Amino acid sequence: MPLNFGYLGMGKQSEVNTPVAPTLFFRLQDLPSVRAVAQFAEFPAFDNYGTPNIVPAQRYGEAEVSVVVTPRAIGALLSALLGLPTTTGTAPNFIHSFTPKTSFSYWTVEAQNGIGIHRLVGGLASRLEFTHRAGGYLTARATLVGVDRTTTGTAATPSYEDSPFPVGQATVSVAGSAITARVEEVSVVLDFPKSPFQSLSTVAAADVYPEGTGDVTANMTVVFDSTGDANRLSDYLAATARAVALTWTRDANTEITISFQGILTEDPWVRANNDTGMARARFAFKAVRSSGDLVTVTLKNGQSSY
Repeated sequence: MPLNFGYLGMGKQSEVNTPVAPTLFFRLQDLPSVRAVAQFAEFPAFDNYGTPNIVPAQRYGEAEVSVVVTPRAIGALLSALLGLPTTTGTAPNFIHSFTPKTSFSYWTVEAQNGIGIHRLVGGLASRLEFTHRAGGYLTARATLVGVDRTTTGTAATPSYEDSPFPVGQATVSVAGSAITARVEEVSVVLDFPKSPFQSLSTVAAADVYPEGTGDVTANMTVVFDSTGDANRLSDYLAATARAVALTWTRDANTEITISFQGILTEDPWVRANNDTGMARARFAFKAVRSSGDLVTVTLKNGQSSY
């Protein structure tokens, strides 16, 4: 039998410290990393030539994954980051609306790296970065933290989706004006920190909880247009919030949209290419909350719930 070098799957847990088998699987960009973070305490010993003693204190789990975004599986990472969505619609057109929550359902993140099968137990995501470049497809890189890392001897049988979001399915708009045709690269980072909660009664962390404030940023590189982009340069000076929306649409029943109110946080640079003569501009946005939620991610697919 050939060696399966890697898979990544996620399963929704009912208890924070009880792992489950994965039900949603991702196509990988690189081999995932699931590791235990061990903490130790050192105390001095003045006998035995002053040699200090080391005792194990506590541990928790961390994971770094890079995946191809597919319509159903990405909802698991969004749930782990933002909390469970509000779901409407009927098959095959379910609409899941993700907004930042303060309570979460925990996930088992199971990864095979070579012959090792590792599980992040009680996992939540603290950071999720979406990236799409011209000539490519939508990808996501996630950072997760859990109450523990364990191993299992039984490999899952992955069932993958063959439905990525390549070029031609993306729409980028600022203030209601579509600029998709001139965008070369776009990325958006959803940063909602999570920390392991460690207590006196357990070796593994007892829980994972949100800590700090959320932060949403987006960057895009466009071929500069003297008329349309000049207006966006003036937005920087005015510090005016503009509606930013990034949408990827496969068909009438399959779509993902990331939307927020953003202001330009850096003076956009404009750089000419000596070979082509085209000028390129980079716009850096930061989400602001004037009303409603800091960010909304709307996922349309055939998955009934998360």
